[in-house]
Amino acid sequence: MRYFGSKVSTLDILYGHISSRVPTGSFCDPFGGIGSVGSYFQARGYEVWSGDILKFPHFFQIARLKFSPLFFEKLLAHLGLSSHFDLICYMNSITPKNGWFVKEYAINRMFFTVRNAMQIQSCRLQIQKWAKLSLITYEEHAVLLASLINSMDKVANTAGTYYAFLKTLYRKAENAFKFELIQPLPFESKGFCFNEPAESLVSRKHFDVLYLDPPYNQRSYSHYYHLPETIAQEKTPIVHGMSGIPKLISCVSGFNSPREAKKSLTNVIDSAKFNLLVFHYADDGIIPEKEVKDLLSSYGNVEDFLIDSKGYTTIRNHRKQEHHLYLVQDA
Repeated sequence: MRYFGSKVSTLDILYGHISSRVPTGSFCDPFGGIGSVGSYFQARGYEVWSGDILKFPHFFQIARLKFSPLFFEKLLAHLGLSSHFDLICYMNSITPKNGWFVKEYAINRMFFTVRNAMQIQSCRLQIQKWAKLSLITYEEHAVLLASLINSMDKVANTAGTYYAFLKTLYRKAENAFKFELIQPLPFESKGFCFNEPAESLVSRKHFDVLYLDPPYNQRSYSHYYHLPETIAQEKTPIVHGMSGIPKLISCVSGFNSPREAKKSLTNVIDSAKFNLLVFHYADDGIIPEKEVKDLLSSYGNVEDFLIDSKGYTTIRNHRKQEHHLYLVQDA
């Protein structure tokens, strides 16, 4: 799914800088998002510890760092199915159902067509049922919900986030919804995934690489991705406004606040032990460049690299954005 703050376009550059200094070992990514950086480094032999304060990115991390072909054995046996492909076919054959999701996000708000919303609703209810019957583990539950969110994003009538829907149906929204499983890992090593604040995760052990990629502006992920988070939490909240945002929003990060961002960064670093600190931050981030350098220099020798990245925008042009990659060693 599209996710602002994604570092997919910089992965090779990141790996080059990091692997030349720490070629292997533990890699901590406490702002892991949907797991793009973590899964990249895990595939290259690092022991990845990934986290996020929101539940839906946490589920994506489980799907991308822990999902193996051995998942769903109990469920497949219960349904009389023999493979993950059979499970996908089963999910796509469920009778579409009406309900809260259809009313709020297809009828009241044009995030989806009614037909697609009904199919998403039916998949959501089926996953809840399996969980209540203890037919799936916590991690299997996470993989199914991450896959549902990823699948629904492909037919969402949005420009990339759920902060608003388009005024007319975009062509992708008119496509038929199809449930697809996120693909299992092609390698044997498994990551460690946590749904907790960054300062909590980084304090769990000493890490060879601490990679910090926090929010750098005032866009709150809990607002812009409220619907995936609602799906992950399996709630039916009271919603309001044009976007249908829940009235009670949790997990707003201090990194989104000009008054709190620097303090939040300090708290995370002070909670951690590491050999190499990598701080990835946009050139126009809330914390000014000089303050970042002054802060990081108190933890070790600082190297500063400028790298190009595709910044988030709903416009096709002018997506290029400069990021700073700060490397701190001898901490």
